[in-house]
Amino acid sequence: MIRRVGPWMIALALACLTPGTLAAQPAAPAASAVRACPAPDRYLTPKVPLRRAAEAVRKGKRLRVLVFAAVRMPAITETVEAKRYPASLAAALSQRLPGVDVTVTTRMEPRAGAGESLPLLNAALSAPVAPSGYDLVIWQLGSTDVLKGTDMSAFGTKLSSGVQAIHARQADAIVITMQYSPRTDFMFDAGPYLQALRWTVKSEGAALFNRYDIMRYWAEEGTFDLSDLQPGASMFEDVHRCVGDLLARFITNGMAAPETQ
Repeated sequence: MIRRVGPWMIALALACLTPGTLAAQPAAPAASAVRACPAPDRYLTPKVPLRRAAEAVRKGKRLRVLVFAAVRMPAITETVEAKRYPASLAAALSQRLPGVDVTVTTRMEPRAGAGESLPLLNAALSAPVAPSGYDLVIWQLGSTDVLKGTDMSAFGTKLSSGVQAIHARQADAIVITMQYSPRTDFMFDAGPYLQALRWTVKSEGAALFNRYDIMRYWAEEGTFDLSDLQPGASMFEDVHRCVGDLLARFITNGMAAPETQ
C-alpha cells in the first residue's frame, strides 16, 4: 500500500533524501583517514554481464558512461557536482582500468520521476558524448516517484521503456535505486517501488545497483549516521565517494564476468 502524505512531509523528505542538502551544511573538520566503504559482496556483482562495456574496454581501450539522474535542486553548482558520486565513479574507474580512456558524462534532471525522465533520457541518448555512443548508461531513479506516490503500473512501464531505449542504443544498462534515509523511512513506503525496480530490471536484462540496501547496511552497521538531523559536508562527500567507489567495483565485476570474455 502506498502511503499518502501532505506537502510539508514531502518537503522534509526532499531535504532528507537528497544529497544536495548536505552540501549546503558547514564543513566538518577533515578526517585523519579516508573512511572505508564496506558493503556485502552480494551488492557488488551484477546479475547480468556488462558485455558492451567489456567489449569497449577490450577492443577500443575506452569506456563511455552516461549517468542520468534526478536531483532535488533546480541547479547543481560545479563545486557540488565535483563531490557527487559520478565524479568519484570516474576517478575510481580510471584507477581500476589503467590505460583505458574513461569518460563519465552526467545529466541531472530536477525533480524528475520515471515518467518525466523517459523523454529526457531518450534525448540524452540521442546526443552522446562521442559519435560511437555510450557503452554504459546508469539511470538513477525512484525517490521522486516514492514521494509523489506514482502509480505502480505507470512506474514499471516507464522503467521498462527506458531500459529498452538504452539497450536499443547498444549500451549496457544499470539502474540505481533511491537513497535510504532512516528519517523518512517511516513516512514513505519505498518497498513497492524497490520491488518494481528489481522485477522490471531483471525482466529487461539490466543490472541493478542497490544503493538503498547498501545505505541501510551502512546505517545499521554504524558506518554513517544517516539519522543525523544536521549532516555536514564531510558526510556528503564520504557517502558520495563510497557510492562512486562501490559502483566502480560493481561495473568492473560485471565486465569481468565469464560471459564477457
